[in-house]
Amino acid sequence: MQTPRTPDHSRSSFARTNPHTIAQRVGLLRELAPGVRSIAEVCGGDCSAQAEAYRSGLGVGSFLAVDIDPAVVEANRAIGLETLCANALDPRAMSVLTECEVVFFGPPLSEDCDGHRLLSFDEVRPGFADFARMLLGELSFSGLFICIGPRTTDMGDIRKLHRVLQEIRPDYGLSLIHHSYSTLTGRGERTEPRCKYIELWFSTRLGDQWEVRESRDEEN
Repeated sequence: MQTPRTPDHSRSSFARTNPHTIAQRVGLLRELAPGVRSIAEVCGGDCSAQAEAYRSGLGVGSFLAVDIDPAVVEANRAIGLETLCANALDPRAMSVLTECEVVFFGPPLSEDCDGHRLLSFDEVRPGFADFARMLLGELSFSGLFICIGPRTTDMGDIRKLHRVLQEIRPDYGLSLIHHSYSTLTGRGERTEPRCKYIELWFSTRLGDQWEVRESRDEEN
Protein backbone atom coordinates (compact mmCIF):
# COMPACT_ATOMS: atom_id res chain seq x y z
CA MET A 1 0.00 0.00 0.00
CA GLN A 2 1.34 3.45 -0.88
CA THR A 3 2.39 5.80 1.91
CA PRO A 4 0.11 8.83 1.57
CA ARG A 5 1.35 12.40 1.95
CA THR A 6 -0.12 14.62 4.63
CA PRO A 7 -0.04 18.42 4.91
CA ASP A 8 2.81 20.29 6.52
CA HIS A 9 0.89 22.32 9.11
CA SER A 10 3.77 24.77 9.47
CA ARG A 11 2.95 26.07 5.98
CA SER A 12 -0.18 27.73 4.68
CA SER A 13 -2.60 25.28 3.12
CA PHE A 14 -3.30 25.04 -0.60
CA ALA A 15 -6.98 25.00 -1.59
CA ARG A 16 -8.09 23.21 -4.74
CA THR A 17 -11.65 24.48 -4.53
CA ASN A 18 -13.28 27.88 -4.11
CA PRO A 19 -16.80 29.29 -4.64
CA HIS A 20 -16.30 29.36 -8.43
CA THR A 21 -15.12 25.77 -8.83
CA ILE A 22 -17.70 24.42 -6.40
CA ALA A 23 -20.51 26.18 -8.29
CA GLN A 24 -19.21 24.67 -11.54
CA ARG A 25 -19.27 21.22 -9.97
CA VAL A 26 -22.81 21.66 -8.69
CA GLY A 27 -23.95 22.69 -12.16
CA LEU A 28 -22.37 19.64 -13.77
CA LEU A 29 -23.89 17.30 -11.19
CA ARG A 30 -27.31 18.87 -11.75
CA GLU A 31 -26.93 18.15 -15.47
CA LEU A 32 -25.18 14.77 -15.46
CA ALA A 33 -26.44 13.21 -12.23
CA PRO A 34 -29.91 14.68 -11.67
CA GLY A 35 -31.50 13.55 -8.45
CA VAL A 36 -28.21 12.53 -6.84
CA ARG A 37 -28.63 12.08 -3.09
CA SER A 38 -25.29 10.74 -1.82
CA ILE A 39 -21.78 12.07 -2.49
CA ALA A 40 -18.35 11.30 -1.05
CA GLU A 41 -15.12 13.29 -1.37
CA VAL A 42 -11.96 11.25 -0.81
CA CYS A 43 -8.80 13.13 0.27
CA GLY A 44 -11.18 16.04 0.49
CA GLY A 45 -9.66 18.20 3.22
CA ASP A 46 -12.05 20.88 4.45
CA CYS A 47 -15.21 19.93 2.56
CA SER A 48 -17.64 22.21 4.38
CA ALA A 49 -18.25 24.49 1.40
CA GLN A 50 -18.84 21.57 -0.96
CA ALA A 51 -21.17 19.84 1.47
CA GLU A 52 -23.28 22.97 1.91
CA ALA A 53 -23.42 23.56 -1.86
CA TYR A 54 -24.47 19.97 -2.53
CA ARG A 55 -27.21 20.18 0.08
CA SER A 56 -28.56 23.60 -0.89
CA GLY A 57 -28.05 23.31 -4.64
CA LEU A 58 -28.83 19.65 -5.24
CA GLY A 59 -30.76 18.45 -2.21
CA VAL A 60 -28.08 15.89 -1.36
CA GLY A 61 -28.99 14.16 1.90
CA SER A 62 -25.83 12.14 2.51
CA PHE A 63 -22.30 13.53 2.29
CA LEU A 64 -19.13 11.77 3.44
CA ALA A 65 -15.65 13.26 3.57
CA VAL A 66 -12.57 11.03 3.76
CA ASP A 67 -9.15 12.26 4.85
CA ILE A 68 -6.06 10.72 6.44
CA ASP A 69 -5.09 13.86 8.37
CA PRO A 70 -6.51 13.69 11.93
CA ALA A 71 -6.49 17.51 12.22
CA VAL A 72 -8.68 17.83 9.13
CA VAL A 73 -11.01 15.10 10.35
CA GLU A 74 -11.35 16.71 13.78
CA ALA A 75 -12.12 20.12 12.26
CA ASN A 76 -14.75 18.67 9.93
CA ARG A 77 -16.42 16.69 12.68
CA ALA A 78 -16.45 19.76 14.94
CA ILE A 79 -18.86 21.47 12.51
CA GLY A 80 -21.02 18.37 12.11
CA LEU A 81 -19.54 17.12 8.83
CA GLU A 82 -19.36 13.32 8.67
CA THR A 83 -15.70 12.53 8.04
CA LEU A 84 -13.86 9.22 7.99
CA CYS A 85 -10.18 9.18 9.02
CA ALA A 86 -8.56 6.56 6.81
CA ASN A 87 -6.02 5.75 4.11
CA ALA A 88 -7.76 6.12 0.75
CA LEU A 89 -6.19 2.86 -0.44
CA ASP A 90 -7.49 0.75 2.46
CA PRO A 91 -10.27 -1.33 0.90
CA ARG A 92 -11.85 -2.23 4.22
CA ALA A 93 -12.24 1.41 5.16
CA MET A 94 -13.27 2.48 1.65
CA SER A 95 -16.00 -0.16 1.37
CA VAL A 96 -18.38 2.49 2.74
CA LEU A 97 -18.05 4.31 -0.61
CA THR A 98 -20.13 1.64 -2.35
CA GLU A 99 -23.16 3.17 -0.64
CA CYS A 100 -22.61 6.48 -2.46
CA GLU A 101 -23.84 7.48 -5.91
CA VAL A 102 -20.94 9.84 -6.64
CA VAL A 103 -17.30 9.67 -5.51
CA PHE A 104 -14.85 12.53 -6.03
CA PHE A 105 -11.21 11.48 -5.67
CA GLY A 106 -9.03 14.52 -5.04
CA PRO A 107 -5.57 13.61 -3.71
CA PRO A 108 -3.12 16.45 -2.90
CA LEU A 109 -2.03 18.06 -6.15
CA SER A 110 1.05 19.88 -4.85
CA GLU A 111 4.17 18.96 -2.90
CA ASP A 112 3.55 19.19 0.86
CA CYS A 113 -0.04 20.11 -0.04
CA ASP A 114 0.78 23.83 -0.03
CA GLY A 115 0.88 24.61 -3.75
CA HIS A 116 4.57 25.53 -3.95
CA ARG A 117 5.29 22.92 -6.65
CA LEU A 118 2.54 21.42 -8.74
CA LEU A 119 2.83 17.68 -9.19
CA SER A 120 2.61 15.82 -12.46
CA PHE A 121 -0.26 13.36 -12.91
CA ASP A 122 1.96 10.36 -12.16
CA GLU A 123 3.48 11.98 -9.07
CA VAL A 124 0.15 12.48 -7.29
CA ARG A 125 -0.29 10.20 -4.27
CA PRO A 126 -2.44 8.25 -3.65
CA GLY A 127 -2.32 7.41 -7.36
CA PHE A 128 -5.39 7.63 -9.56
CA ALA A 129 -4.92 4.17 -11.10
CA ASP A 130 -4.34 2.50 -7.72
CA PHE A 131 -7.48 4.04 -6.26
CA ALA A 132 -9.50 3.08 -9.34
CA ARG A 133 -8.32 -0.53 -9.15
CA MET A 134 -9.47 -0.72 -5.55
CA LEU A 135 -12.77 1.16 -5.89
CA LEU A 136 -14.01 -0.17 -9.24
CA GLY A 137 -12.29 -3.55 -9.23
CA GLU A 138 -11.99 -4.81 -5.69
CA LEU A 139 -15.05 -3.01 -4.29
CA SER A 140 -17.19 -3.11 -7.47
CA PHE A 141 -18.35 0.49 -7.17
CA SER A 142 -20.75 1.37 -10.01
CA GLY A 143 -21.56 5.03 -9.45
CA LEU A 144 -20.17 8.22 -10.96
CA PHE A 145 -16.41 8.36 -10.37
CA ILE A 146 -14.63 11.72 -10.74
CA CYS A 147 -10.84 12.04 -10.56
CA ILE A 148 -9.50 15.53 -9.80
CA GLY A 149 -6.17 15.83 -11.60
CA PRO A 150 -3.56 18.61 -11.54
CA ARG A 151 -3.74 21.27 -14.24
CA THR A 152 -0.65 19.62 -15.76
CA THR A 153 -2.81 16.62 -16.74
CA ASP A 154 -2.47 15.97 -20.49
CA MET A 155 -4.09 13.63 -22.99
CA GLY A 156 -1.35 11.05 -22.49
CA ASP A 157 -2.20 10.89 -18.77
CA ILE A 158 -5.90 10.67 -19.58
CA ARG A 159 -5.48 7.87 -22.14
CA LYS A 160 -3.34 5.89 -19.71
CA LEU A 161 -5.90 6.11 -16.91
CA HIS A 162 -8.71 5.33 -19.34
CA ARG A 163 -6.90 2.13 -20.39
CA VAL A 164 -6.56 1.11 -16.75
CA LEU A 165 -10.26 1.60 -16.13
CA GLN A 166 -11.21 -0.26 -19.29
CA GLU A 167 -9.09 -3.22 -18.17
CA ILE A 168 -10.72 -3.22 -14.74
CA ARG A 169 -14.27 -2.35 -15.74
CA PRO A 170 -15.10 -2.21 -19.46
CA ASP A 171 -18.51 -0.76 -18.54
CA TYR A 172 -16.88 2.48 -17.38
CA GLY A 173 -16.46 5.20 -19.99
CA LEU A 174 -14.80 8.60 -19.82
CA SER A 175 -17.80 10.87 -20.18
CA LEU A 176 -16.29 14.30 -19.54
CA ILE A 177 -12.91 16.02 -19.36
CA HIS A 178 -13.61 19.19 -17.40
CA HIS A 179 -11.13 22.09 -17.12
CA SER A 180 -12.11 24.20 -14.12
CA TYR A 181 -11.07 27.86 -14.28
CA SER A 182 -11.37 30.56 -11.64
CA THR A 183 -10.35 34.17 -10.99
CA LEU A 184 -9.79 33.46 -7.29
CA THR A 185 -6.58 32.22 -5.70
CA GLY A 186 -6.55 29.72 -2.84
CA ARG A 187 -6.58 32.70 -0.45
CA GLY A 188 -9.57 34.32 -2.18
CA GLU A 189 -7.55 37.00 -3.97
CA ARG A 190 -8.54 38.19 -7.45
CA THR A 191 -6.36 37.07 -10.33
CA GLU A 192 -6.47 36.42 -14.06
CA PRO A 193 -8.44 33.29 -15.03
CA ARG A 194 -6.43 30.24 -14.01
CA CYS A 195 -7.05 26.55 -14.55
CA LYS A 196 -7.39 25.12 -11.05
CA TYR A 197 -7.58 21.43 -11.94
CA ILE A 198 -8.87 18.96 -14.53
CA GLU A 199 -11.72 16.62 -13.63
CA LEU A 200 -12.16 13.26 -15.35
CA TRP A 201 -15.77 12.07 -15.09
CA PHE A 202 -16.06 8.28 -15.47
CA SER A 203 -19.49 6.67 -15.66
CA THR A 204 -21.26 3.41 -16.49
CA ARG A 205 -24.24 5.20 -18.04
CA LEU A 206 -23.08 8.45 -19.70
CA GLY A 207 -21.05 6.84 -22.48
CA ASP A 208 -17.39 6.93 -23.52
CA GLN A 209 -17.72 10.37 -25.09
CA TRP A 210 -14.49 12.14 -24.06
CA GLU A 211 -16.38 15.44 -24.13
CA VAL A 212 -14.07 18.36 -23.30
CA ARG A 213 -15.42 21.42 -21.49
CA GLU A 214 -14.03 24.52 -19.86
CA SER A 215 -15.93 26.21 -17.04
CA ARG A 216 -15.21 29.81 -16.09
CA ASP A 217 -16.86 31.93 -13.43
CA GLU A 218 -19.57 34.34 -14.49
CA GLU A 219 -17.35 37.39 -14.22
CA ASN A 220 -15.23 36.25 -17.20
